[in-house]
Amino acid sequence: MSGPPLWEPAPPARGLRGRLVLGFVGVSLVTAVVTGATAVVGALVLFAVAGPQSAAAGRRLRDATGVGELGGSDLVWVLVLAAVLLLAVSAGTGWLFARRVLRPVTRLAAAAERVTQGDLDVRLVPEGDDELARLATRFNTMTVTLGHRVDELGRLEARSRRFAADVSHELRTPLAAMTAVTEVLRDETDGMTPKAAQASRIVVTEIEHLNRLVLDLIEISRFDAGTARLDVGPADVGEAVRACLARRGWSDVVVDVPAALVVPLDRRRFDGVVANLVGNAVRYGEPPVEVRAALDAGSLVLDVVDRGPGIAPDALPHVFERFTKADPARSRSEGSGLGLAIALENARLHGGALTARNRTGGGARFTLTLPAGG
Repeated sequence: MSGPPLWEPAPPARGLRGRLVLGFVGVSLVTAVVTGATAVVGALVLFAVAGPQSAAAGRRLRDATGVGELGGSDLVWVLVLAAVLLLAVSAGTGWLFARRVLRPVTRLAAAAERVTQGDLDVRLVPEGDDELARLATRFNTMTVTLGHRVDELGRLEARSRRFAADVSHELRTPLAAMTAVTEVLRDETDGMTPKAAQASRIVVTEIEHLNRLVLDLIEISRFDAGTARLDVGPADVGEAVRACLARRGWSDVVVDVPAALVVPLDRRRFDGVVANLVGNAVRYGEPPVEVRAALDAGSLVLDVVDRGPGIAPDALPHVFERFTKADPARSRSEGSGLGLAIALENARLHGGALTARNRTGGGARFTLTLPAGG
C-alpha cells in the first residue's frame, strides 16, 4: 500500500535561516536605538548638571526638554527609568522575534506528543514556505501513512484471530471422535504387541495434547473477541483450592488458606487459574509447592510458590505471553503454551491481576490478586 504523495515545495527564498538572521538584525537595530537614546539621556543629564558653565547648545537642549528645572537626584531617577524602559523595549522586541520563530516548533512538539499517546489524527497547518513548513507537511504525511499501517495491521490481526478460532472450532468434531478412539486404545494396550502398545500410547498422548491445545485456542479466542463472561458467586477459597488439587491428584501441595474465606468468584475460571499455576510449579519447580491465600486491603491475594530453579531472568518478562513455555528448553511438553496467558486473562476478567517473580531463596512465586468485594 502506498501512502499519500509527498509535497515537495521549491526551495524557499527566505527559509528558517533567513528568518533567524532577520530577527537578530532587528534585535541589533533596536539595541542600537536603545543605546543611542540612552546616550542622549545621559547627555541631557550632563548638560543639566553643568549649569551656567554649559555650552550654548547644551543650554538650548536643556531649556527645550525642561530638565534644567529638575534637581540632581531627580535627574538620576530620570536616567534610571529611561534606561529600564529602553531595556524593556529591547527585550520585548527580541522576545517577539524569538516567539515568532519558535511558535511552529512548539506546535510540532505538541503534535508529536499527541502521536506518542496514540492520536494519529493530529495534523499541522503549514505556515509559510520555509523549512518548518516543509517539516509540518512531512509530519502530516507520516501520521497519515502510520495510520494506514496501523489499520492494516489491525485487520491482519483480526483476520488471524478469526482464522485460529474457526480452525479450532472445526477441529472439535474430529477430535471428539479421536478422543473416543483413544479410550478404546488405552483399554486394549494389554493385549497388543509391545510395538503396537507403544504406538498406541504415543497416539493417545498426542491426541490428548492436541485436544488441550484446541480447547485453549477456543478459550483464548473468546477473550480476543470480547465474548468471555464471568459467572460469579460466593466461593470458599480454601474449599475451591483443595477441590482443584484433589481432581488432579496433587496431594503433596501444601495449602495455607484461612477457614471460611469467602469471596465472589467464577469457580470454573478460578479453578483453571489455580490448576495452571500449581501445574507449572509441580512440573518445573521442586517441592514443597505451596498455595497461600489471604485478604489484604480488600483484595484476595493468592500465592503459588515452589523451591525450584525459578524463572530465567530473560524469560521472566515474557512468561504471560502466548505460546511461551515455562521451560524453553522443552520444545515438547504437556502444556500448550497458552495456560499462563489464559490465567492472566481470567484474572483481568475478574478485575484483578497476575504477576510472576523469583523468590530470594530460590524458586518462583506467582501472585493472583482479585477484588474481594464488599
